[in-house]
Amino acid sequence: MLDIPFHVEIDGRQYKGREISLVRATISGLMDPHMQGLERLAWVVFRFQGYTVGLSIEVRVEEVDAARGTAALSFLEPMGEHLPQLRHLMNAHIAGDLVTLGNVLTVRPASAAKPRGTQAPERRLRRFGGTLLLVALTVLLLGLVGTKVFQRVFTYRLATPAVVGFDGRTLAATATGQIDFLDPGAKAGEVAFAIRSNTGQAFSVVMPCECRVEVLGVAAGSTVFAGDPVLRVSEPDAPLVLSGTVLPEEMLDLARASAVELRFADGAEVTARLAPGGLGSAAPGEPVPFRLIPDQPLAEDRTGQLAAVTLQRPVPGFVKPITIYAATFTSAPKADAP
Repeated sequence: MLDIPFHVEIDGRQYKGREISLVRATISGLMDPHMQGLERLAWVVFRFQGYTVGLSIEVRVEEVDAARGTAALSFLEPMGEHLPQLRHLMNAHIAGDLVTLGNVLTVRPASAAKPRGTQAPERRLRRFGGTLLLVALTVLLLGLVGTKVFQRVFTYRLATPAVVGFDGRTLAATATGQIDFLDPGAKAGEVAFAIRSNTGQAFSVVMPCECRVEVLGVAAGSTVFAGDPVLRVSEPDAPLVLSGTVLPEEMLDLARASAVELRFADGAEVTARLAPGGLGSAAPGEPVPFRLIPDQPLAEDRTGQLAAVTLQRPVPGFVKPITIYAATFTSAPKADAP
C-alpha cells in the first residue's frame, strides 16, 4: 500500500485517499455506514502540476468505520483497463520519478535523475540475483516438463501387479467342481488333491515330485473351474520369481521392454527380465500369464508379496543421454529388495 496523494469520488461525494495498491485502497471522509458491502463505480484522481489523471474503477466498499470516517475499497476487477496506468504511476512513485509537494504530485526533472552507472550496488545485486533466480526456475521448469514427457512416452506401468513365488509348475483343476481332498504335504506319486465334478465324477491329481508346495488360495470344499490354479510346486532350491498376467494389448510392450522395474509396497525396488518362454498362452481376449526373473535373488520372506511392474520402452540412440539425465533427475532414495 503506497501513500500517493489522490482522492476518490463515489456517488458525487469526494473522499481523501490514504493508501492505494493494485487491488485495494483506503479512504477517509464523511462515511455513510450503509455503504458497507455496496458495489460502486469510483473515480480515482491523481492531481499533478498542470494536469490530472483519473481512473474509473469498480469497487466494493468494505471496512466502513463511520466513527473514524474511514473505509476500504476492494477493486472488483484488479486486471481491468485501469491496471496499466495505475501500475505505471505506482512504479514511478517507487522508483522516485514521482515526488510529492503538499497534496500535489510532480514529475522529477530529468536532471535530477541518477546516471545509470551510479545505481546503488545493492540494487544492481538484487537485479542480478532476480535474473539468476528467473533463469534457474526456467531451467528447472523445462527439466520437469521434459522429464514428464519422457516418462509418458518411454515408460509404461502394467495394469495389474506381479506376485512373488517360487519358480516351478502350477497344478490346475482338471474339471469344474468342488475340491474334495487337498494334501499339500503329499509325497511324490501320492494324491495331492481331488475334485468332485458337477457330474459326480472324481478326478485326482498326483504330486509329481518331492517338491516345495504353495497352496494358491484354495481349501478343501472350495469351488473351482477347470484350469484354475490349485497348487504350485517347485524344487527345494528353486529361486523366487514373479508371475502375473498382462492384457493382450500389453504383450508387445512386455516382450520388447529394454528394462523391467519392480516396486514393492514397502518402497523397495529391483530390476527384472522376462524369463525365456516367460509369456504363456490364453484364450483370445483373455489375460496372458507371464514370468519375470529378478536380477537380484529375493529373500524368501518376499513370497506372496505384490510388486508394481513398470516397463522401459526402447529409446533411440540420440535420446539415451536424456534417459540417463531423467533417471538421475527423478531418482530418489529407495530401499534395496534382497
